[in-house]
Amino acid sequence: MPRVRRDTARPGTVGTVRGRARVIRSRGEEFEGTTLCRRFGQVQVSVVEGGPCEWIGTGPPAEPYVRVCRPLSGEVRVFQDGRESVASGTRIVCYDSSRPYRIVMPGPFRMVTLLLPHRLIGLDVEEAELITARAWYGSQGLGALMSDLLVGLEGYGEEIEASIDFLGGGMAGLAAALFAERIRSVASDPDVGRNALMITIQAHIRARLADPDLSPMSVARFHKVSLRYLQKMFHERGTSPARWIRDERLARCRSELNDPGLDHLSIALIGERSGFHEASHFSRLFRDRYGVSPRGYRKRRESIGISG
Repeated sequence: MPRVRRDTARPGTVGTVRGRARVIRSRGEEFEGTTLCRRFGQVQVSVVEGGPCEWIGTGPPAEPYVRVCRPLSGEVRVFQDGRESVASGTRIVCYDSSRPYRIVMPGPFRMVTLLLPHRLIGLDVEEAELITARAWYGSQGLGALMSDLLVGLEGYGEEIEASIDFLGGGMAGLAAALFAERIRSVASDPDVGRNALMITIQAHIRARLADPDLSPMSVARFHKVSLRYLQKMFHERGTSPARWIRDERLARCRSELNDPGLDHLSIALIGERSGFHEASHFSRLFRDRYGVSPRGYRKRRESIGISG
């Protein structure tokens, strides 16, 4: 079950710190608002409601992320990287936490946001700069899919089946495809275009980790590139397609073993959900990667009271 957190900003709150951003009262008016957060694996969805205010990015967090914003009512203005963009209605806009930013809500607002760690969507800081403060129309293409998804997420209740954890991977994959499309459209450098392709490929792989037929060859065929070219792209990043697939599968398993909401799932099923269909093989790979067996990892988390 996704983890839920609700925060309330009391009337008159000025300069409230949220992570490494400050919430500032606007125009001498009182700021009052609420935030409801839900986690889907490594992805966080928040519904934020309040009066006129500003969010000021004050420094990079421990782990950089991109936040996608979709207003449900009101208007959101994003200032970053020398650009300004306005989102309202079905339009969506994003900003990057690794650099200074300013978010302005000039009036009462309600919006849903999607927080995506850089590593989950395969972006580096330079690539993220190509997508910030650039609004997408939410009426066509991938932008429409993302806009509709965010509206739908706003309506989810707190009681959600454990299988919904896979939705996190789906949201990350859709966001990665949306970002890759934007990067290709604004960049003239061939290397940037290749990086956008890599983002798309990584999103494709993450969405199919449970598929036992997932392989470097199947990935190359799907994206209409040669296996040699695919291997070259991953080699430039210090790995190989096969190793990257294996590491992503193991990372997802570790995340699920670390989630108390999934303790009802057996170790074998955790492995199967990420494409490891032989329990002994999964256990050996996990131990080689993390120095402890999957069962031992879960027990260690339980013994020291780690909350996923």
